[in-house]
Amino acid sequence: MIKLIAFLKRKPGMTMEEFRARWVHEHTKISGKLPNCKGYRINIAVPTQPEGAPDYDGTAELWWDSLEEMEVAFATKIGQDAGADGDAFTILRTHLYTEEYIVIPGPLPDTRTRG
Repeated sequence: MIKLIAFLKRKPGMTMEEFRARWVHEHTKISGKLPNCKGYRINIAVPTQPEGAPDYDGTAELWWDSLEEMEVAFATKIGQDAGADGDAFTILRTHLYTEEYIVIPGPLPDTRTRG
C-alpha cells in the first residue's frame, strides 16, 4: 500500500476559513473521484503550532494499492483537473510518497463533514 502525504499552503490573502471551505467542500468534489483511491483524509492545521514547525496550512493523506496505480490516477482527466484545481487555491503543494507502518492504530475517523 502506498500513501501520498501532501503538504499545502494557502494563497496569500485567503483566510484559514476560506481555505478550509475551498479544500474540504469544493476541491474534494474533484479529488474525491481519483481512480482506485482507497482512502482520503484532509488535515487542517490548528492555530497553535510548535516552535520551528514548517509553515503549512494542512496535509492530505491518500492511499493506493501501488505507486503505479497512483501515477495512473493522476494521469487521468480527473487527476489533471484535481491538480489544476489545487493550484487555484494553494501556493505550495508538496507530495511525499510513503509506506505506512502502524505502531498504535488511531481512532476510527469521524466521517461527518466538518467546517
